[in-house]
Amino acid sequence: MATEILVNDGGAPCRIIPLVAASGGLSAGDALTVNSSGEAAKSSNNAFHLSGVALTDATAGEMCNVVTGRGVVVMINCTADNAAGQHLMTNEAVPGELIAHAGANDDTEVGIVLESPAAAGLTKVLLF
Repeated sequence: MATEILVNDGGAPCRIIPLVAASGGLSAGDALTVNSSGEAAKSSNNAFHLSGVALTDATAGEMCNVVTGRGVVVMINCTADNAAGQHLMTNEAVPGELIAHAGANDDTEVGIVLESPAAAGLTKVLLF
């Protein structure tokens, strides 16, 4: 059975779009951006919002289904130190992962934790 990434129960619209995976490949639940070649890449720059979340695994050059939208509930890769209600931003140190939001720049916030995770990995998050 595939990893359950899209949790949304119909409350908010989302789109699932196919994009080519960038070098390094993608895993379901990775936080994504679109690179300068128009490919889905693991997000690693907290100065930008997310483009979406990988719905499926993909190796470099393969098509990957990407969940996009605001108000969408997804399972996304996060660090373990986030509690419910914690605002998140992308992790520059670990591409494709979200960490606790730090700093005063609200433009870097991409979501909020809905359930405290037991360990690092897929965590239920509401995307902004």
